[in-house]
Amino acid sequence: MNTIAERIKFAMNAKNKKQIEIVRDTGISKGAFSSYLSGQYNPKMDKLQLIADSLDVDVKWLCGENVPMQTVTEETQAIQQYVFYNSSCSEYLFDTFIGDIYIGMMTQYAALIPRFYVLVNQSTNEMHLLPLFLKEDSSQFYLCPSALLTPDGHSTFTNDFDSIHMALETSIIYYYGINTETYEPQITKLTYSRTNKCYQITDDHFIDPIEEFERELIKEALYLKHNPK
Repeated sequence: MNTIAERIKFAMNAKNKKQIEIVRDTGISKGAFSSYLSGQYNPKMDKLQLIADSLDVDVKWLCGENVPMQTVTEETQAIQQYVFYNSSCSEYLFDTFIGDIYIGMMTQYAALIPRFYVLVNQSTNEMHLLPLFLKEDSSQFYLCPSALLTPDGHSTFTNDFDSIHMALETSIIYYYGINTETYEPQITKLTYSRTNKCYQITDDHFIDPIEEFERELIKEALYLKHNPK
């Protein structure tokens, strides 16, 4: 991903930003912006800065420099934000299409890093979160995030609920984690409490996991049993 066109497209996907929105924000004509996306022409620096501002990314990153996608600020360092977006180039785990499949990207080191496979079942208002267990730091994703259980913390996962067509107050979240003592798969079901304004773990034996997610979880658990940290 070294060309300006590729980086603009990536940022548009990550920020769920449409071409018409950037044209409106920047005043760049639709034709000119289309030529930037196709790679036919590269925007001049003044136009590129307008595009970077619209996408909320570092203009140096858009230029292809080896810098974080977003400028590091106190806010991005203190808050872990998640963005969920459809990705047509992802290798989906599913044999058949079920609901909506997304990639969950986390603001980490001031850049958007893929961290979850996300399946949204709109008919039941459910979201299934399967962590991407990166070997260098996967341990922090084994357990259900404590942030979901606090009134302020859960917003890091639910700030984009409108864009993925979920209603917060009736939502159910399934988190596909691993018991850190037994290394067994551990799927946690959470329901939103209007009284406490956060999620609570539901002691419910009637959990209906996504089979493909469960298979990936079992493989990771077996790996950990043979390669404990």
